[in-house]
Amino acid sequence: MSENRDYYEILGLGRGASDEEIKKAYRTLALKYHPDKNKGDEQAESRFKEAAEAFEVLSDPEKRAAYDRYGADGLRNMGFEGFQNVRTEDIMGSFSSIFGDLFGAGGAGGGFSSSMFSGGEPSASRGADLRHPLRVTFREAALGGSRELALPSPAGESRIEVRIPASVADGQVLRIAGKGHPGANGGPGGDLLIEISVDSHHEFTRQGKNIRSSVRVPLKIAVLGGKVTVNTLREEVELAVPSGTSSDSVLRLKGQGAGGDDPGDHLVRVILTVPEQPSDELKAALEDL
Repeated sequence: MSENRDYYEILGLGRGASDEEIKKAYRTLALKYHPDKNKGDEQAESRFKEAAEAFEVLSDPEKRAAYDRYGADGLRNMGFEGFQNVRTEDIMGSFSSIFGDLFGAGGAGGGFSSSMFSGGEPSASRGADLRHPLRVTFREAALGGSRELALPSPAGESRIEVRIPASVADGQVLRIAGKGHPGANGGPGGDLLIEISVDSHHEFTRQGKNIRSSVRVPLKIAVLGGKVTVNTLREEVELAVPSGTSSDSVLRLKGQGAGGDDPGDHLVRVILTVPEQPSDELKAALEDL
């Protein structure tokens, strides 16, 4: 298949070309590179096949629509593999009705049949994989969820519900079997590859299943012990602060991290806060330490 050049470019046409313009452009190139006029010229033979391949695709409404939307992958999914390995005699026979007696006697009119490659029924082939980026929130990535995606399909668009597993990581690829491009001639569909990117969070970071954040703790609670309110992925919880807790200590909220049935922990770093204007009593108490 001619993947390095655009079929419209091969025929010297724009994408809005009419059927008549496509036919005329192909006839001009076929006359120019016809094997009878270029005997032994392998480059001319390749150009002849290339032009015929472009005409076969662009003159067939179904193939042209697939090519316009998906490029070469769309054609492969229909079982079309191009003309480079096809005999020039077969090509001339296939398109003889377009040129009258230009190509001599041979098969009459119509499009190119896949049986020319295989000598029989075209074989089934697996569809191409389809890649789709998906951006999720920090919370969705940590706890899991679901999204409905709109995916391209030969019919226009299809919608699919995708489950986001808990603890999915940034850059991870989710594979959904059989939901990619459709196979050809009864072959299986390709896979849908969902490329995950995770938004950052203004308060939390994540290491595996563990969530990390910070909390400001007043000096009094740090010295005497007490409780402070902490935001977690799921809810606000009361964190017990032991007496004598120093700044930068890390306290653990078990089971409040990422994950589903077996979640990690939430690790809270203590940031000690000191009054801007400490009372005389506080100063006296500290002097007695």
